[in-house]
Amino acid sequence: MIVAALLYLSSDKTAVVVQHATFVGALVAPVVVLVAARPSGPALVGSALGVLLLAVATVLVLMSPKEGPSRLMWWVVPTLNIMACGVFRVATAPGGALISSLVLVPALWLVLRFRGRGAGAAVLLVLLTITAPSLVVFETHLSLAGVARYLILPVTMVLLALAVLGILQRQDAAFAQSQESLVRQREAARELARSDDRLRGVLENLNVGVLVMDAQGNDVMTNHTQRELHSLVSPPDNSDPTESGHLVFRLDGSCMPPEERPAARANAGETFDNVMFRAGAPGPEQRVVSCTARFIADQEGSLDSILLMFRDVTIDTNLLRAQQDVIANVSHEMRTPLTSIVGFTDFAADSLEQLEDTQARSDVAEYLTVIRRGAEKLSALVEDLLLQQQAALGKLALNLEPLDLSNLAQECVEGFRPLAQERGITVDLDLNAMPNVPADCQRMIQVLDNLVGNALKYTQRGGRVLVAAETTAQGALLQVSDNGPGMTRDETSRIFTPFYRAVSARRSEKGGAGLGLALTKSIVDAHGGDIRVTSALGGGSTFSVLLPFAIPGKDHESGERTL
Repeated sequence: MIVAALLYLSSDKTAVVVQHATFVGALVAPVVVLVAARPSGPALVGSALGVLLLAVATVLVLMSPKEGPSRLMWWVVPTLNIMACGVFRVATAPGGALISSLVLVPALWLVLRFRGRGAGAAVLLVLLTITAPSLVVFETHLSLAGVARYLILPVTMVLLALAVLGILQRQDAAFAQSQESLVRQREAARELARSDDRLRGVLENLNVGVLVMDAQGNDVMTNHTQRELHSLVSPPDNSDPTESGHLVFRLDGSCMPPEERPAARANAGETFDNVMFRAGAPGPEQRVVSCTARFIADQEGSLDSILLMFRDVTIDTNLLRAQQDVIANVSHEMRTPLTSIVGFTDFAADSLEQLEDTQARSDVAEYLTVIRRGAEKLSALVEDLLLQQQAALGKLALNLEPLDLSNLAQECVEGFRPLAQERGITVDLDLNAMPNVPADCQRMIQVLDNLVGNALKYTQRGGRVLVAAETTAQGALLQVSDNGPGMTRDETSRIFTPFYRAVSARRSEKGGAGLGLALTKSIVDAHGGDIRVTSALGGGSTFSVLLPFAIPGKDHESGERTL
């Protein structure tokens, strides 16, 4: 019955009717049995009165609106039910004593509906309809024991009401907390939706193409710029819309194999910066694109998605190419007058030898020496510029022959030892025997001279430079390390850019145009190799050059190769 009382909380009319009918049946059934066993006039009259009270309550329930009884009905119906319990208790005495315990059901209805006021009303009704009549009818002489016996029911009612009120209070607190949590969740969901809308708005308006792939390499998000770029590499009339059929080319115009393309490299677990390629069919609509790849991890640190960013650098590339053409033309035009300056300086110096040894002759000889030194320095710069432009245009010619890098490194170091001793710098060698690699000897001398020369240039007196060579599974590895000032992460990412000089280089008194390392990288790249630098500010730098034992696309050991 307690469960029935709890279910009575439902405001639905059907549920209320069912619960009320259950209570009426549970109350009337034992009354009928008791009256039938001991029929008498008072019993019949009392039972009839109780049934009348229940009938009135039942009619009120049945006449209630579809949405359930009104607030007044919730007071009236339980009151009539409690009064009926009291009447049946007196009418069926002494056998119907336990019938009074059913009064707990309508009393609980009052407690559940009206909380404290309902509890007070329920206890008062139990005292008036059951306890007081029982004391008057069944106790001829009032005693403390008799009063205590009939007060058990109202005391039980009080304790039960307090327990129910406590449960309801905790339920209300939990409900309020859940409502507050629900409000916060809804607000968080709205804020998340707003953030998602803002993010999508930002992505759609970026002039950088964005492609997000899941851990399996499936596309999950793109923006407008990326879709435009994709329409170039896979136009509607493309007969092969797969990755292999995409119109993606290297910068030199040759077709880029699918495994070399940015998406494939990222799916293979590689991150990279500024990988450049041509997108679209050859012609005025073709674009030069720079791609960067990054991985996004989930909360557990596992791979969640892959982010690819595509930037249209066609205008920048065209401007750079125009700049390179200008530099190449100017440099080429400067070669002839510089050659003339050096030549006529030599003629003038030879002519001075035929003149009388005077102070004027000595001064002129010194001036000619300065002119020659400056012209030679400028000639070297012009040659580096031309070589850099050749490499940028893919026209760097290599005379490949079998080369022992260990011997070449030792010869290079020996040539720098006088300079190292003059500057108080220790140069150590750690050279291991290795197979020959196909390389251009003169170009590799340039590479070693640049790396060892830079190490000596920027290492302080008392410092140390180490030149090491060893064989690896990928090819011949050459490393030049120093304990100089080192570089920041940003500087190491730009150190191979033409004309770039690190902060420590710009602050030093050492000259330079910033072409040496750019030219070094061009030469290494032309050999199919790789050059990298690891450095920390104040912790020195290590340049690593890896040359393969066989250059891709070259099946003979020597000869000219133009890239």
